[in-house]
Amino acid sequence: MKTLFDYLPVVVFFGLYFISGRDIMLATWGLLGATSFQVIAGRLIWKRWHRLHLVVLAITLVFGGLTLALHNDVFIKWRPSIISFVLAAILAVGHFLKHRNLLQRLCESLMRSAFGKVVTLQAKDWRRLNLAFVLYFIFIGLLNLYIAFNFSTDFWVNFKLFGFTAIQMVFYLAAFAYFYKRMPEADRKSLFHGDANDKKPDDKDNDALRDHQ
Repeated sequence: MKTLFDYLPVVVFFGLYFISGRDIMLATWGLLGATSFQVIAGRLIWKRWHRLHLVVLAITLVFGGLTLALHNDVFIKWRPSIISFVLAAILAVGHFLKHRNLLQRLCESLMRSAFGKVVTLQAKDWRRLNLAFVLYFIFIGLLNLYIAFNFSTDFWVNFKLFGFTAIQMVFYLAAFAYFYKRMPEADRKSLFHGDANDKKPDDKDNDALRDHQ
């Protein structure tokens, strides 16, 4: 549910853009409203402020607001790149943390929520993954600027919808493949196939795992 919720502003933006006959200003209004709703609804549902949502909202208010105020779509085109560069900078800073980098902390939190356990990975593997994400976000940010300022607005929107989605899927699949390859055999079997010792109906740990899932 939360993953789908994260994509709400994107869905609203593209939906309004195509339904309205490619009105970028109306789509920008929708993006501002959906991003604001995302932050407020997230606070009400999960009882906390999601820091990434707040960062995205701030960037959207600045660049979306400039687009609407000046009636110039160049500012909204900068928005995805600024978000990507901010994410790259955050991960780059976290790359130099002594214990666990930010990507590792995030992935471990997601694993606890989804599987009820954390898969062990060597520190060097987390550093490689973290660096890969830094380079990925920089690449995406630069590619967005190239498309935005060398092609039409309509091409930019379509490329964001189809091109960037395809690139994102390829990158995430490659990152998962690396993660899976470097995962200890014991964790791999336990995570995806379960443990024979956990099949007892009165096993409290197994009940707890199901509750997490």
